[in-house]
Amino acid sequence: MLENANYIYLDGTFSVVTGLYFQLYTVHAIYWNHILTVVYILLPGKKQHLYKEMFHQIKNLIPNFGPPNFPTSILSGCFFHLCQNIYLVVVRFGLKTLYDDNGDFAKQIRSLPALALLPILDVIPTFVERKAQFQAESEHVLTYFEEYYIGGIQSHLSHPRKAAKYDILLWNEQNYIDAEIIQANAGVTKLRRKDQVRQETCILNILNEPTKTALEKVMALAQIISLKKS
Repeated sequence: MLENANYIYLDGTFSVVTGLYFQLYTVHAIYWNHILTVVYILLPGKKQHLYKEMFHQIKNLIPNFGPPNFPTSILSGCFFHLCQNIYLVVVRFGLKTLYDDNGDFAKQIRSLPALALLPILDVIPTFVERKAQFQAESEHVLTYFEEYYIGGIQSHLSHPRKAAKYDILLWNEQNYIDAEIIQANAGVTKLRRKDQVRQETCILNILNEPTKTALEKVMALAQIISLKKS
């Protein structure tokens, strides 16, 4: 089945394995309009050499499985880890209590990862507009986010911003808001809780609201996303 598949889906789950392993990695293929799990792999970590060895072993078992590489694949960061990184910065600068106790401050901080859900061309203009509304206590978090994910301002007119450490193309999630991919993930991620499904539905409803501006969408998204793993 896998060697004849035109599309495959890959998923790593970290919370369902015993202490002997680090993650359960699964490979899925489309068969008669259904997404079926065809390979289960228990991995001891998430290093590049482990993934290379994993695909090497799959190729050994299924010699006709796909090309040696995936030229049309898209390299994308993880939204959960984006949220986690921002929360760790909040903690690092001693803002955890303020984040936990002040709903307005928490919403401001959560609006930063919400930018990842906007179309790429809307990210920087919305960040600039949102930045002007932040409290003074957010300065360190804003500086971190701008340097690492947006790019700091510089004086060169031809390049008004420095290159961010993580390019917007890497952490933006717009490619995965396509209806077909959302539907595919619904078949792949069978271990999701009902509240996760509800959250995804709310996110899609906000993003598909034609009357909202990009900033209004970010603020609405900031109401429902979480920086901390529940």
